[in-house]
Amino acid sequence: MQSPAFAWDVLWEEESARGRPLCVDLDGTLVSTDTLWECVLWLMLRRPWLLLVAPFWLLGGRANFKQRVAMRCVLDPATLPYREDLLVALRHLKKSGRKLVLATAADREIADSVAKHLDLFDEVLSSDGRANLRAAVKRERLSLAYAASGFDYVGDSHADLSVFERATRGFLVGSSTRLAVLARQHGNVVVVSSRPNVFAALLKELRVHQWAKNALVVLPVVLAPELPQLHVVARALLAALAFSLCASAGYVWNDLLDLEADRAHHSKRFRPFASGALPVAWGLPLFFALVGAGFGLSVRCLPPSFSLMLVVYFAGTLGYSLYLKRMLVVDVLALAGLYTHRILAGGIATSIPISSWLLGFSLFFFLSLAFAKRYVELSLFSGEGKIKNRDYYKIDLQMIGVMGPASGFLAALVFSLYVEMGSHRGAYAEPLVLWLVVPVLLYWVTRVWILTGRGQMQDDPVKFALKDRTSLMCGVIVALVATLARFTPEWLGPLLH
Repeated sequence: MQSPAFAWDVLWEEESARGRPLCVDLDGTLVSTDTLWECVLWLMLRRPWLLLVAPFWLLGGRANFKQRVAMRCVLDPATLPYREDLLVALRHLKKSGRKLVLATAADREIADSVAKHLDLFDEVLSSDGRANLRAAVKRERLSLAYAASGFDYVGDSHADLSVFERATRGFLVGSSTRLAVLARQHGNVVVVSSRPNVFAALLKELRVHQWAKNALVVLPVVLAPELPQLHVVARALLAALAFSLCASAGYVWNDLLDLEADRAHHSKRFRPFASGALPVAWGLPLFFALVGAGFGLSVRCLPPSFSLMLVVYFAGTLGYSLYLKRMLVVDVLALAGLYTHRILAGGIATSIPISSWLLGFSLFFFLSLAFAKRYVELSLFSGEGKIKNRDYYKIDLQMIGVMGPASGFLAALVFSLYVEMGSHRGAYAEPLVLWLVVPVLLYWVTRVWILTGRGQMQDDPVKFALKDRTSLMCGVIVALVATLARFTPEWLGPLLH
């Protein structure tokens, strides 16, 4: 496979190529997504009642379906994930005077909006509601239109193989290994780039690293006064897995809702759906598969009351994605509540009572992290107005920078009162040892907020903690202190008193 830079150099180094128009496909080629599915998703999320009549549009053919969908969709071409190396090459060719043609199976309305936005193409050939400009139909159209000069073509799919048959020179982008082998058989095709690993993109979309948050479901077992039996531990782990599957479904749903906002974000634009590494068409099937797996596991293996807690959690995540995240302060309270809900659900799954101390600590602690997440988003926001999909302005940074650390310190206060008031009910042999947790907790909260204020934490705080060595060391120290408090050696007890 050629490097992109070398492959595009052929376009302007070959003298004879300058007299041929360069025809460029849109879906999967110029952009790493499918604009038809982008439009269908837009209708599903914003005008779902049109799904009742959409099957009747297909009766008029695929081109008719594309036209009717495009007429009812508002797709902003500026937010699409363009292949930047190809755009650079096209701009270079535009300056050199070579004719550029956008030749796409997308509907005319979509194709024209993209062409107008880029201001690169001299001509646009597209589907028009009657003819679907794809595969053999596109091949014949281009062959007829440029019979005198011939044409070069840039494509990405199996449907483009037939176009390569008539093209003088072809360029294949985003190719699978199998497609690259078939394309090279034509002898006139340069394979420019390969398709990202779909399995890796799928794992990234599921946010498997975020499943660590669902260790909170197992926390009641860890903190139980007595050592748990094996079947209780198994129930806790199954409950955590059910939560993880539903959490991944929530991430999928959120990413589908926030496609445009993510593509405008400095880092979220690399998310699988936003970048085009994972086809948008996979979104809803993946969402329903994860929901089915999570609830199926819950109904099959866990108490009905846990399934109810899972329903409440899932409704909360969807409510957050659809509405709550756009509400001032309510968004961070919702995030903190969802974390605390995990602990409650773990107690129900294992029949272990949850103390109000643990719930209070959890609520304040995760409220601090939720504020940190908003602080990071606002600090990276370049404008002065309201951040997209949030009810926060740049001016709110100072207030969030006060409320966040305060919430973390309140969590430390709740823990201190828990130790001092003897509410541990004999779970620890020497509860006084637990005082060693307090300075570690205060250190970690303070450090996180100092790094956040410096702009050195440009990530989700939980994800940051899982990768940060100092945070992991603090976690190990807390675990060792808790273990020492529970299983204090006999010789140490007199020294403490």
